Amino acid sequence: MPNPRILVAIGLSLLALPATPSGYQEDRRVFECGPVFGPETTPESLVAVFGEANVVTKRLHAGEGFYEDGTVIFHGTRDEVEVFWQKPRRGGALRLVRTRGNQGSWETPLGLRVGLDLRTIERINRRPFRLAGFGFDYAGTVTSWEGGHLEEPPSAPCRVWARLSPDHPSDDVELEREYLRVRGDKIFSSGHPSMQLLNPKIRVLLISIRRP
Repeated sequence: MPNPRILVAIGLSLLALPATPSGYQEDRRVFECGPVFGPETTPESLVAVFGEANVVTKRLHAGEGFYEDGTVIFHGTRDEVEVFWQKPRRGGALRLVRTRGNQGSWETPLGLRVGLDLRTIERINRRPFRLAGFGFDYAGTVTSWEGGHLEEPPSAPCRVWARLSPDHPSDDVELEREYLRVRGDKIFSSGHPSMQLLNPKIRVLLISIRRP
């Protein structure tokens, strides 16, 4: 017969775990425009979905040296998500959702996730797409899915997109030469020979809300 003290200890440890809603299990979290991340999202609705222990207010880097107040889900974990609002100090309507890194459980319904490489993205999209060059603030940002499988209809309330960056050793002369060919504030096809050789990966996955 199990020791009653052990059973009590196990029960207390389970109660201490942060609540994670069904549908957002650790092995697969759905990153999509919908009831959770959509035009109607509020700070309060995020707390209702993910639990108060998993939602905090933080200063977030908004790009080009600017910071603003935002909301962070699963802070300090590989599944951390940053949420930006139209009116940062008062919450207001959702503007942008961002998850980043080299790995994580968040995945779009069509299979995009951080760590996914360019060639795999092309297969999912069923054609090449377009992205910004490397070496500046918005480096590797997908600018168009070129009408592929990942393209949302014009009526969609949100846009799902990504930023890619290559992962190559600095002492690899050949790859450094290819990198310089797709560097700078220009737009390139994912089918560009240098992009194919570098095969950059998604480092940032985003949902942005379209406003009238």
